[in-house]
Amino acid sequence: MSSIMNVRGLKTSDIVIKKATVEWIGIWILLIFSFINVTTLIASLVILLFFLKQREIGAIKILNIITLRTIINPGLAVDIGSVQNLKWSIIFLCSFYLIFSYRKIDKGLKIRINNILFPILFFGLYSIVSSFFTSTLPVIAIFKLMSYMIAFIGILIGIYLTKDRINWLNWINRMFIGIVALSMSLIFNSIGYLRNGHSFQGITNQPNMFGIILALFFASILTRLQLKKDNNNIFSYLFLGAVLYLGILTKSRTSLITMLILLIIYVVFLQTNLIKKVLAYNFIGMFSIVYLIIDKQILTEIQEFLYKGQENILYSRLIQIDGLLSNFLRNPLFGSGFAVPITPFKSFAFSSEYVVEPGNLILSVLSYGGIFGLILFVAYLFKIFRASLKNYRQTIFLFLSPILISMGEMVFFSTNNIGVWCYMFIAIYIILTPRELRRRVSG
Repeated sequence: MSSIMNVRGLKTSDIVIKKATVEWIGIWILLIFSFINVTTLIASLVILLFFLKQREIGAIKILNIITLRTIINPGLAVDIGSVQNLKWSIIFLCSFYLIFSYRKIDKGLKIRINNILFPILFFGLYSIVSSFFTSTLPVIAIFKLMSYMIAFIGILIGIYLTKDRINWLNWINRMFIGIVALSMSLIFNSIGYLRNGHSFQGITNQPNMFGIILALFFASILTRLQLKKDNNNIFSYLFLGAVLYLGILTKSRTSLITMLILLIIYVVFLQTNLIKKVLAYNFIGMFSIVYLIIDKQILTEIQEFLYKGQENILYSRLIQIDGLLSNFLRNPLFGSGFAVPITPFKSFAFSSEYVVEPGNLILSVLSYGGIFGLILFVAYLFKIFRASLKNYRQTIFLFLSPILISMGEMVFFSTNNIGVWCYMFIAIYIILTPRELRRRVSG
C-alpha cells in the first residue's frame, strides 16, 4: 500500500515539474513571437494578461516577462520601446493589482511586511517632496519615483501572499537558465556581439546588461548551494565556472567584480573544517600569485579588462561621476530631483525623452535626494538586511547582488530596465525563510 502511495506521489511530483517546464516553453514561444514586428509585440503583451487568471502569481510573472522582453537584443527583435505606453500600462496594472491585494493579508501577519513597507514609503514621500521643490523637471522625477515604488511594493506584497504556493527562487532560476542557454547559442554569431563587435551580449541588448544578469544568476546558484537544494555540487560548481566565463566574455567589470565578491562570501560561509578552509585560501592565493608572475600575458589581459584601453580605470565613468557630483553640490542637503537631468529652466511638462545614466547607486541617491535622502535610503536598506538577519548565511547573496550590480550599472530604481529583478531578489530575501525556500513546491 505504501509503495503504491509513493508511486502516486512521484507521479504527482512529475506532473508539477512538467507543468512548470511546459509553461516556460510557452513563455519563450510567446516571446519569440513578439520579436517579429510591432503587431506581434502588441498581441503578445495582450496575451500576457491571461496570466492574471493566476491572480497574484500571474501578476508577478507578467512583470518579470515584460522585464525580460525589455532587454532583448535589437538584432533579434523589434524594440519594445515602440509600444512604451502599452508596456507601462501593463506594469502599472499588475503593480496596483498586487498592492490592492494587501487587504488579503491577515491582520496578525501584516506587522512583518509593514516593518519593511513603512521605511520604503517614508523614503518615497521624502523624495517626492524634495523633487517637487528642487528638481527642474518635477513631474518626470515624481513619475520615475512612483514607477519604482509601486513595482517594488507590489512585488513585496505579491511574494508575501504567494510564498506558500510557488517557489519564486526556482521560478526565476529557470528564467535565467533560459537566458543563458539561448545566449550561448550566439557565442560564435555576430549578433551576440552586436553592440560593439567584441564584448559578448548574448540575447540581451548590451554586454553590461548580460553581465549583470549573469551576476544575479550567479547569486541565485550560490543561494541554492547554501540551501543544499542542489545536491549535485560538482555540477553546480561547473555551472558557476561557466557563468564566470561568460561574464569574462561580456568584459563587464561590474558583473565580474560582483561575482568574485559573492564567491568570496560563499567560501567564507562554507560549513567546513576551519583548517581545510584556511589551507584552501592559502593554496589558491599562492597558486594565483605564482601563476600571474610566471605568465605575464594573463596579468596584461587582466589590466586590459579593468582599464578597457584607457589610462584611468574610471575613465568610462568619469562623465557620469562628474555629473552626479555636480548635481549633489548644487543642493547637498536635498538633492536635485529623482533620476532627472538639470535643465536651465523649471518645467512641469511630462516627457520620456529625459534619460539619465547615473552609474553608481550611492552617488545617485546623493544626487537625487542629497544627504537626507541617502540617510533614509541607507536606513531602509539596513532595515531590509535585518529582516532576515537570522538566515543571512543562506540568503545574503539575494540581498547583496542587486546592490553590488547597481554600484556599477545603476538599475536599482529602474522599473523600465531590470529593476523588477532586483525587487524580486530583495523580496525573496526578506520574506522567505530557508525552510520555505527548500520546500519543494511548484516553481
